[in-house]
Amino acid sequence: MERGKVSTSTDGSSVDFDAVCYRIRAALEPIRTHAISLHDESGDLVWLSESSMGPDEHNAVREALEAFARPHAPELFISNLGDSRSAVLLRLTDAERRMTGVIMIIVDSRHAARDARGASRFMTPKLQQAIAGFAAGRAGARARAASAKPSAPPPPATPQASATAAARAAPVAARGAPVAADIGRLRAMLRRTPIALHVQRLVPLVKGSGIKRYEVLLRSPAETAPNSAPGVMLKAAVDNGLGSMIDRRVVTELFGWLIRHPDVWRINGCMFSVNLTRTALHDEHFLRFVGLCLAKTQLPAGMVAFEIDVLAAVKHAKNMACVARALHKLGCPLILDDFALRTECLDLLRLPGVKYIKLAPNVTAAMRTDKLAQAEITALVQMARVLGMHTVAKRTESASDQEWLTALGVDFVQSHALSPPVAIGSLVKSAPAKK
Repeated sequence: MERGKVSTSTDGSSVDFDAVCYRIRAALEPIRTHAISLHDESGDLVWLSESSMGPDEHNAVREALEAFARPHAPELFISNLGDSRSAVLLRLTDAERRMTGVIMIIVDSRHAARDARGASRFMTPKLQQAIAGFAAGRAGARARAASAKPSAPPPPATPQASATAAARAAPVAARGAPVAADIGRLRAMLRRTPIALHVQRLVPLVKGSGIKRYEVLLRSPAETAPNSAPGVMLKAAVDNGLGSMIDRRVVTELFGWLIRHPDVWRINGCMFSVNLTRTALHDEHFLRFVGLCLAKTQLPAGMVAFEIDVLAAVKHAKNMACVARALHKLGCPLILDDFALRTECLDLLRLPGVKYIKLAPNVTAAMRTDKLAQAEITALVQMARVLGMHTVAKRTESASDQEWLTALGVDFVQSHALSPPVAIGSLVKSAPAKK
């Protein structure tokens, strides 16, 4: 059994969640469980055996809570997650039949029959005995909460305060292995910290396709810094191997927004690129999460792309190759950022699905006075064209820079002067009206 993720609960429970998971898996043998998660009576996550939960799993918990709240509620709820997987959710109650928690078990759909006989076979006495420890712990937590004296609620946390708290919860790398409680608190903070999505358009230098291309930027929703990235939160997440949690939140927000606003992309088409943290290259569940989102939303192929810095791609070359193949199979273009004419960078051009290369700013910064820089840009543009890729120049703020890049054959510029980042919601206002 893989090592499970620690509790993010603050109820003081002394339940050994690893042991609960082990007993559940053993009780269900020979059925293979993909994941197990433990929740309190409100559906909040207490423990998770995998790195994170996808949108379908979150929806399954919400639907189960609605079903369990009805009169004569069932003890078991089954939700089809797609991809031949189903979530089996078990309702835990105390002696007075009040719900105290929920257990969700992800299994192959063939083992989660929806008929009464199938549900009965799944909820065996052996499984009931396996979850008894967690049920008792949740009942105890509920009793402690009921007997606690009420206190004044804390003031609502601002995005800056949440990010700062997340950083404080992060263990210092010099201490060695992260403390489980610190990681748990950091996970909780990363889930609660508000985020906002901005986009910056890649401005075409030559006439061509009507498709609009945007880079998705993670921003703080604070009014005092509406276009600032939550750097503290990002650093805390990446330094502790939790960067893919941020990537999941961005992907979830983006997919949800695209589904709610089809007029933005349905007529002329758009492409939105999401930056990946280096930890996403090591998270085997992240690509599965992306695949489930694509299957669920049925967005057009090529609409969502992913961007990775070449230094991270080179450092984690083996993982990068697997990620590139998986994204290519899913129909997601790949963008290589901060590209230069170096051997290690050129090797990345062999990866499947690479469609755009963003030139390193130090290369374009010297193009007016340095003929070698001009030759480097020209060489990269020519290679990209032969390989069927596009080139993008960053941080070019003047009209003269634009003229130089156009003459050298660069396809797009990403410029605060020509197209500054804007809230993604502003795209709705500029979308063509329905006829």
